[in-house]
Amino acid sequence: MRKTYKFSHKVVQGGYVYSHKSNSKIKNKEGLRNVLRAIASKYKLIDVTIKVYDSIFFFFFMMRTVEPNKLIGSIHKNILGFGDWVKDYLYGTVYDLQEEYLRKDLEKWGFDYDKG
Repeated sequence: MRKTYKFSHKVVQGGYVYSHKSNSKIKNKEGLRNVLRAIASKYKLIDVTIKVYDSIFFFFFMMRTVEPNKLIGSIHKNILGFGDWVKDYLYGTVYDLQEEYLRKDLEKWGFDYDKG
C-alpha cells in the first residue's frame, strides 16, 4: 500500500528523487552521505533514503514546502568536493518511498539497493 503524506495544505503520495553522476569515482562516499543527511535535516525532508554507488548517487525524499530550486542549489553547492559531477542531473518523482518500491526502481535503473 502506498504511503500517504498529509500536510496542512495538501495530501500527496509518492516522493522525489535527485540523482547525480560523476565522471570519476566518488571520493569519500560516507562524507557525501553525511552532507546529504545534513541537507535533509536543514530542509526537514521526510523518509530520506541515500544510496551512493561508485560514480552516482540517489537521494530519495518527501518534502513539505521546500522550493525544489533551493534544495537542488544546496545539493550542488555542497557536493562539489566529492566528485567530478556531470552537468546534467535527474530530479523527478517516484511512485513510493518505501524500501520495496525503491528496490524495484533502483533495479530497473541497473543498481543493487544493498550495494549503495
